[in-house]
Amino acid sequence: MPFIDFAELKSRVSIEEAADKLGLTLKPSAGKLRCPCPIHGGGDRAIVITPEKGLFCCFGSRPSTGGDQIQLVAHVKGIGVKDAAEFLDGTVPLARNKTAPQNNNSPSTVPTSPPGRKPGFDVAAYAAKLDPGAPALAALGISPETLKEWKAGYSGSGTNRGRLAIALHDRDGNTIGFAGRALGSEQPTLTVPNGINPQEIIFGGERVEQGTLYLVRDVLDVLKAHESGVTNCVCFLCEISALQVEMLAALMATKHCDMVELF
Repeated sequence: MPFIDFAELKSRVSIEEAADKLGLTLKPSAGKLRCPCPIHGGGDRAIVITPEKGLFCCFGSRPSTGGDQIQLVAHVKGIGVKDAAEFLDGTVPLARNKTAPQNNNSPSTVPTSPPGRKPGFDVAAYAAKLDPGAPALAALGISPETLKEWKAGYSGSGTNRGRLAIALHDRDGNTIGFAGRALGSEQPTLTVPNGINPQEIIFGGERVEQGTLYLVRDVLDVLKAHESGVTNCVCFLCEISALQVEMLAALMATKHCDMVELF
């Protein structure tokens, strides 16, 4: 097989052209391009492409996934990035996969002991102990840079030991504690520090800006969407309640979000 320069390939074939090669029918929406995911479903707006960044995010998969045009091909066809690059380069006519497993279960959430909103809790010191580049996190498919930006990383001690610890914020954007996201099938999926009511948290809410708001199921979906160029993405930490609906409406009014899409 001939060597393929990924950087050169991406400069030559845009993400829109990649979508066209895949047979995806894109429709413009609020400055982005939308289409169904032929693998994971999720409705006719499941895949979001941000042309100016050359990135996509699929909200149909669980957790959501994203990346550049090569990763888009790999995602839709269920192949590796090397094979995806060869297909995009026109060297290998690979067939598209027809099915893929889906998991639409919402993550369970339970409170745990501190760290949390307690006197003397040093947010910076706790975050500094987290390892965003730990090998145990590789399967999540989220870059260490993104994890570090979100004050997240592998926790080797404390109540979040063996989990992805990630910062939680209040409505003013202050860090109030660190949740623990399971790395596998262990339960509960998400733990929240004692003293923090998960119903009062909209994860990612402090980063919301004007425009369409995306409501997803999992903190990992929020991180992957952010990494894929979809920044107005939030999730709840537990089952949706009337209080959370009111909070979401208030957030949208404050940030001038014109609509919300659920995934």
